[in-house]
Amino acid sequence: MKQKVVVFDDSLRIVENPAIALIPGYMLVKPLIIYLGFPEKLITSGLMPFKTPVIPGSMGIGRVVETYNGDGSIVGRNIVISPFHNEEVLGVDRNGLLGNFVSLPTGYIHSTVEKPRALQALTPLVHHAYALADKLHDNPLILGCELLSILTGIFSRNKGFEPAFICGDGLREASKFGFKVFKNLGEISPTVKSLIITSYSPILTGAVVEKTHPQHIIVSPLSFTNYLKLPLREKVVIERVTSFRVESFNEAEKGLQEVKNEVRVVEVDDVEKTLGLIPPKGLGVVVKYSKLFQATPDEQA
Repeated sequence: MKQKVVVFDDSLRIVENPAIALIPGYMLVKPLIIYLGFPEKLITSGLMPFKTPVIPGSMGIGRVVETYNGDGSIVGRNIVISPFHNEEVLGVDRNGLLGNFVSLPTGYIHSTVEKPRALQALTPLVHHAYALADKLHDNPLILGCELLSILTGIFSRNKGFEPAFICGDGLREASKFGFKVFKNLGEISPTVKSLIITSYSPILTGAVVEKTHPQHIIVSPLSFTNYLKLPLREKVVIERVTSFRVESFNEAEKGLQEVKNEVRVVEVDDVEKTLGLIPPKGLGVVVKYSKLFQATPDEQA
């Protein structure tokens, strides 16, 4: 089975392989829908050290074609794919989804869906944002203005808190949702109790921690903050939230509805057409493969 994938190795290029080898615990997946967002911006920016080459694409929806000595019950099922498993981010720490066929560990399965809709590719991100907001006890300062940041702010606000944001870019996106956005450090109160880190920004993160001395730091693995040395002078509680699936969670659809107008949906007929979408702009883009997946009008995002 021939495989065509996007590879990043200082630049984006297309690579064609004659076949895909499956190993125990892995599954062969045909991607149907892929969300391109902050991880894809980050790996192409050159700002973060990571091993190349890598196939981008951190989350989406795909159809399981085959498994190797695994659970045959998932073959033929449409699966939602989580960006995080076993301390590795898909499309950064290991090869991701940007191809016509990809091989993935079964641990990246988030859930299954009967009739996929474009924005359902964001489901793990919505769950993760809820898990981050669920750790709050005070009004938070959120570092980052990416989609995960916005979703975390939405769920924080739904819980009765008043989140504020600071970020290197993306100020306009956060402002659209009515959030308070700080443009520089001088505007921030020096007594921030809770800081949520959702975006990789080493210099800004260090400066914010140095200025505000937060008592509680909540960290997403999608911020890649494990690469940072935080300048902590006082005792502080640091929680690293790794959950991308919240059981009995009934607010996922509500979260998707709040952001749907700010996430672009693009249909392409070949993986090569995704090259022009990286790095994604704004809050990211959901890519649908038209040749592999046809949605009825009522299934459109």
